Amino acid sequence: MELSRLLVLVVLQVTLWARSDAEGNGTVSAAGFGYELTVTGLDAVNYNMQRDHLRSKEYHQVLIAEIEDLRKVVSSTETLVMKQVNALNNVEMQLKKILKNNEIVDEMPAMKIALEMLSFNVSRILSDTGKIHRAQQTLATTEMLNDFILQHMSDQLRSKSSSRMLTLEAKQLPQFCADVGALRSGVQRIHPQPGFKDSFEVYCDQTYLEGGWTVIQNRFDGSVNFYRGWNEYEHGFGNLRDGEFWLGLSKIHELTYSKKHELHIVMEDFDGKTVVAKYSHMQVGGPEEKYALNSLGTYSGDAGDSLSYAVSSMFSTLDSDNDAHAPDNCAVQYKSGWWMAACHESNLNGLYLTGKREEFATMMCWKAFRGYNYGLKRSRMMIRPVD
Repeated sequence: MELSRLLVLVVLQVTLWARSDAEGNGTVSAAGFGYELTVTGLDAVNYNMQRDHLRSKEYHQVLIAEIEDLRKVVSSTETLVMKQVNALNNVEMQLKKILKNNEIVDEMPAMKIALEMLSFNVSRILSDTGKIHRAQQTLATTEMLNDFILQHMSDQLRSKSSSRMLTLEAKQLPQFCADVGALRSGVQRIHPQPGFKDSFEVYCDQTYLEGGWTVIQNRFDGSVNFYRGWNEYEHGFGNLRDGEFWLGLSKIHELTYSKKHELHIVMEDFDGKTVVAKYSHMQVGGPEEKYALNSLGTYSGDAGDSLSYAVSSMFSTLDSDNDAHAPDNCAVQYKSGWWMAACHESNLNGLYLTGKREEFATMMCWKAFRGYNYGLKRSRMMIRPVD
């Protein structure tokens, strides 16, 4: 465009000179006018060229700086990847040495399987790490950056979609076993509301007193060790489907805070006698309260009341002493995880010992039913929403 304008100016100048020569008059004025016009046009072209050059130079410098930053990022990432590769290679070598030691591994088939799976996973990680390393050796281009941005946007959309799906799932799941309506007992996924994000599985008893009960503790043969630490009591342990288990303090808290729940404890001794302790309103506090037994309501039943003593007491385990019996740890003294005051009148998570014993209160016992020196055969703690 600038070149065309310059050519027009030149042609105009030549025309003016030709006319001045032919007419003989006004030569100086016509030529001067053409010259000034040409100089003005050239100055404009020169200004625009300098401006474009400066912009191009500035853009070039910015681009060089961005490329250098990308080189540094790639170099740093490459170093980290190589360290990971070396570390994983060392792990793989150690695993192979362990797997070759047949004298030890053959005696522990479960460990052998676990080690083989770990070795396989390490090999797969090494392979994936190699792919990452090779991909990072290519300098990032504009196309790669665009792909990254598009992928990031796609991940965000996928995350939002997943969140909406989880919300929809929560709305579709029953809140409690009482909402299931099944005729047979079994494991069911529920989602207490409001205020709790994750759903979880529970065992629903649909045969005891018209059903709808969530079992929070189940013991009947001593197959599961209940003398455990805080983390396991908080999150639960055991065989939820057909064995002994503890549901978990965090889940019991969620259930009893989502809605008012009653508690029934069914116990049996080794003579075949079955009794029940009923409490109208069980409520367990959150982790900041050490899952304190905040409420039991009123007692009824034929087992005798040996749990109201623990109301307002925090939960204690072998590694978390929260009782009111300083300096001793009641959970250690009585081999249990339980709501300990100073110390207990019931110990349903104590050792599984059969019948009359010399040991004092360390077994699964209920003071008002068979006393401190008798290990019970069965204990089943169940909660159900109260309208």
